[in-house]
Amino acid sequence: MLASDDPVGLTQQLVRLDTSAGDEDACTEPLASTLAAAGLEVSLVESGPRRNNLLARWRGGGSLVLSGHLDTVPFTEAGWAEHPLSGAVVGDRIYGRGTSDMKGGLAAMTSAACRAAREGAPAFTLLFTIGEELGCQGARDVLEHGPLPSNPVIVIGESTSNTLRFGHKGATWLRLTSQGRAAHGSRPELGSNAVLSLMRAVLALTDSFAPAHHAHLGLPTVNVGTFAGGVQPNIVPDAAKVELDFRTVPGLEHSDILSLVRSYGPDLRTETMLNLAPVWTDPASAVSRHLKQVVDEVRQGPPGEELAVSYFTDGCVLSALPGSSVYICGPGDPDQPHTADESCAVSRIYEAAAIYHRLIHSLSEVSRPGQLQAQGEP
Repeated sequence: MLASDDPVGLTQQLVRLDTSAGDEDACTEPLASTLAAAGLEVSLVESGPRRNNLLARWRGGGSLVLSGHLDTVPFTEAGWAEHPLSGAVVGDRIYGRGTSDMKGGLAAMTSAACRAAREGAPAFTLLFTIGEELGCQGARDVLEHGPLPSNPVIVIGESTSNTLRFGHKGATWLRLTSQGRAAHGSRPELGSNAVLSLMRAVLALTDSFAPAHHAHLGLPTVNVGTFAGGVQPNIVPDAAKVELDFRTVPGLEHSDILSLVRSYGPDLRTETMLNLAPVWTDPASAVSRHLKQVVDEVRQGPPGEELAVSYFTDGCVLSALPGSSVYICGPGDPDQPHTADESCAVSRIYEAAAIYHRLIHSLSEVSRPGQLQAQGEP
């Protein structure tokens, strides 16, 4: 069991538990014990050996869902002033893998939840997932096997420096493979060069990729992530493959991307490696305005001007829940995830715990628009 009273101390404890190579249960188990000791009903949804997602419900679970992921990206010790698993606090910064992405957010949510339970707060739900960094596998498994509340208001504690964000682009990763015919490098006319044909198709695709602009998420993008082909210089390559990362906005469907790819490479073999939907919640809704008011009242500093984040989150999957609204708000700095010497402001972790605590008391058990309207919201 972990000490939950101090969210920064809890962050230190979580950072010292390495979840960079699976084994999220290193964190899931002590968090489950901590939340159960506070009186929450805890259940696990298995994604694999020692890879359990955690669902914790207070008073049966409310439609406010505080959510985060347990896994971190891998690390080496090179480039770190402090050990990646130290959780060292230097001034107003805490250092270590996952401090910003996103064990600081998990700790703030856990601390706020335990405090709210002691106070007899209204119903709420916590969801901590595995495998977010490699495609949101845990969120998918929970969506399939773990009962979640209807019409949820989902607050994901990813890195925003505690500003409230309303969405992000989706991600579609494709692997394209070209087949050719091998020949001696001195007689290329006798073969069919798979690298050249794939290169031409990719250049034509990326040069012409210009789908519709989204007012808040901006333009969809495409990145050529990997390209491989050939064996050695004196052999005409008979196979080549490329992996593309499309970042999508509402209105651009997976089928649209596949159709576009096939128009430039009808003979290419196409595999979908990942397909995550974009996320967008109307900032003008009553719920959005209420969350924004709470965040701005607690957060120190000027309110954030950006409405979206650049990365994807479990919201890509959880937004499929009927009636869901997805928000991103967490203590981490947006420029810190995946970096050497990753860190998070200590003051932002305390601030995040205060934000989540206020949200639990102000949003749990709410029939979202209905109650807010009854309180005078238009």
